[in-house]
Amino acid sequence: MAENCKVIKREVLYVQVQLTSPLSVSSGDNEWTDSDVLRDADGNPFVIGSSLAGAMRAYLGKKKDDKECFMGFTGKDADANDDGKMSSLFVSDMCFDGKYISGVRDGVELNGSKVAVDGSKFDMEIIEAMATAHFYMELTIREQDDEQQIHNELKQIFRGIDEGEICLGGKKTRGFGRFRLLSVKHQTYDKTNFLEYAQSYKKDSWKMKPDCRNQWLADSEIPSKMVHIDVPLKMRGGISIRRYASQKGEPDFVHITDHGVPIIPGSSLAGALRHRIVTILWDMKMAGIKLPENINKMVDIAFGYVHGDNACASNIIIGETEIKNARPLTMVRTGVSRFESAVKQGTLYKEKTYVDGNLNIHIMVRKSEHPADEKWILGLLLLAIKDLQNGLLAVGGQTAIGRGIFEKQGPIVIDGKEGIEDAVIGELLKNMVEKGEVC
Repeated sequence: MAENCKVIKREVLYVQVQLTSPLSVSSGDNEWTDSDVLRDADGNPFVIGSSLAGAMRAYLGKKKDDKECFMGFTGKDADANDDGKMSSLFVSDMCFDGKYISGVRDGVELNGSKVAVDGSKFDMEIIEAMATAHFYMELTIREQDDEQQIHNELKQIFRGIDEGEICLGGKKTRGFGRFRLLSVKHQTYDKTNFLEYAQSYKKDSWKMKPDCRNQWLADSEIPSKMVHIDVPLKMRGGISIRRYASQKGEPDFVHITDHGVPIIPGSSLAGALRHRIVTILWDMKMAGIKLPENINKMVDIAFGYVHGDNACASNIIIGETEIKNARPLTMVRTGVSRFESAVKQGTLYKEKTYVDGNLNIHIMVRKSEHPADEKWILGLLLLAIKDLQNGLLAVGGQTAIGRGIFEKQGPIVIDGKEGIEDAVIGELLKNMVEKGEVC
């Protein structure tokens, strides 16, 4: 068995990362919010190593009984004396460095008319973006291990982290839990320097080690697992997505921010795009265009679902988007009776919004085992994005008074290529007409 093979060396990596979006890792407690962040005995938040390792294994597409995975497998064949194999990779907990900001995010489910569903309000504690952290990875190399293959899969993991394809915690498909590599430091220990291994998990021992991040990200020939879409936009007016946990001295309603920067949550963008895609599908059906599945099933495949005990993750992953160069604008508003043209009692409030900003929406679509699904998901998504670019689809609240409207700021970029969205949309319509089945 592989476990009895001689260990020839150990490789330890010190990995520094930075959150590029909020992180929600729940402890299961609800003392302060409906979902409190996981903290250690000293009150410091952290991400447990098994969560990191699980995200890495899932990204590689390796199951726990996959003998080809360097992260170990479980043995199931008693007749073959197959007891499984311990993982060659150890992953430590991820601990935060220096200052971090914890906050509270509110959420609510809306129906098709943008009205809150009864009993659907919740809040959760988060660690805001830009916090830095570190963790350790240790490779145990044995005589019969394919060291090159192990390094190739580790490179794939690092690239998945840096491109935002490996995420942690909750609400991953709506922009949470993304992080990027700041540095990767590497040290090999064998019989020539095994005494130095005792210092390998002391943070100070890595200060003078060279950064080899670029080497680990280079020379990876494994294709990406996602289609990446970038949509540059400019705001026409203001945006109103309210943060309800206002602090003392703040206006009654404040547009949501993260690490002091106004943002558009991935859930808000997903809700708007989902609603528009449903409208597009009904328009297609009424026009006699054949669809590959019924409309509800197509929406479930694209955006995921929870039906009782059955659930499926979204195939469309929408990032949380920063609004840059926006100006804060505070205004006082009140309700007026349409019959009396007089102010209603108790309706005076102060609101803080942001106007005239620029943003780049980053969306990923999973590359499916069924290429046909991938094509129609991508095509429908691009049709909705076109409406967003042309100011025909608004995001957030108070859209009836001009909030949440955008205009085109540059070309749509799909996997680094510009100007190919019309061809993708044309392929969608062609496939639906020629190969689809009537709903």
